[in-house]
Amino acid sequence: MKKIIGILALIVVVATGSIFGYKMINEEKPIENPDSGDTVVVEGKKLAKDVRVEPVNVNNKADHININNRYPSITSFNSKEFENYINKTIAGNIADYRNEINEIVDDYTLDVKQYSYITDFERYNWGSYLTLVIKQDYQTGGIRSNTWKEIYNIDVSTERIIYLEDIFRATVDYEDAIIAEITKQAKEKNIVLMGGDGLKKLPTKQKFYIRDGNLIMYFDPSEVAANKYGALEFEMPFEIDDEGYFEVAK
Repeated sequence: MKKIIGILALIVVVATGSIFGYKMINEEKPIENPDSGDTVVVEGKKLAKDVRVEPVNVNNKADHININNRYPSITSFNSKEFENYINKTIAGNIADYRNEINEIVDDYTLDVKQYSYITDFERYNWGSYLTLVIKQDYQTGGIRSNTWKEIYNIDVSTERIIYLEDIFRATVDYEDAIIAEITKQAKEKNIVLMGGDGLKKLPTKQKFYIRDGNLIMYFDPSEVAANKYGALEFEMPFEIDDEGYFEVAK
């Protein structure tokens, strides 16, 4: 009976997760910066391309289960405390979903049900900026896909997580500039944002890439537009200066 209740509970969770484009079993663990100083890229300091990132693989194929997890593990930071924190955060988030599948699949699972959890990752290097993108695909036999991305941006010269406010100078009104550019690009692509009301404010801890020196805003399915549009990316027309800050065109 306990297993049946667990399966019913999962159906409710997955249905809810599909509305927002990706499923969160537990609220994502917050990552706090150990250093509140400015983030800059200085010549001669550690570069992202020199950071060793090793793939970790976890596989489990059985009746009703297909788990294939590939995710990154950093092995070359000077601060082992920060390195362990990042690695445990990434591995822990993935383990939560993997453990859930292993818990709910049992003798009561219908023959037609197939549970799968697939992860993979990409890395991008630019100066001292390292971006790790972990692609998530969690399926429970439903017709709607639960896919999302977790993105970690790290300044390897200071060995700390960075957010949008770290890559612009304090005097730059970057949020309004980003929203204006997203609105412009969405209109050009005939994408209706936020049910027609438009994007008024960026989500807390907005996801973004730094790829080939370009700032790319990323939104999971259903985050800022209808699920039919899928995941959305908007490349910002901002340039990055010699100190690693993005400049907003005036």
